[in-house]
Amino acid sequence: MKEDIIKAALMRLQGSILETYEAIKDEVASPAKEGTVDSIAQLSARLAQLEGGAITLQQYASKIVQDADMAVASTQLAAARMALEQIEAESKEDSKIKGGDLKKRSPTLRRSQQNSEKPAAKKRKPRTKRKKSEDE
Repeated sequence: MKEDIIKAALMRLQGSILETYEAIKDEVASPAKEGTVDSIAQLSARLAQLEGGAITLQQYASKIVQDADMAVASTQLAAARMALEQIEAESKEDSKIKGGDLKKRSPTLRRSQQNSEKPAAKKRKPRTKRKKSEDE
């Protein structure tokens, strides 16, 4: 896809180069008038600019595509790392046992809470042994 975009840009530059070249030919072929020289000079400068752009783009095309691929890969890698960190954080959060879950899972906790919820029983006085009467 990236190569196609580079090719399309080169084709557009080539089209502009041909168009400018033909305009220069038309200026030279037509009868001279005031401003013809300025027009040819401007068109020549534009032609040089377009040709320079096309040559530069051809030279750097593979490097541009490679750098663009690297940028996409690094962006995807950063996104994947962020997603992994988020999943790990959620996993840690899920692994923590919440109060309600702990109550369901731990019979010891349930017993301790049931015992603390019961009102305290009245304490009885310790029994004392009765004295044996002489009749017995």
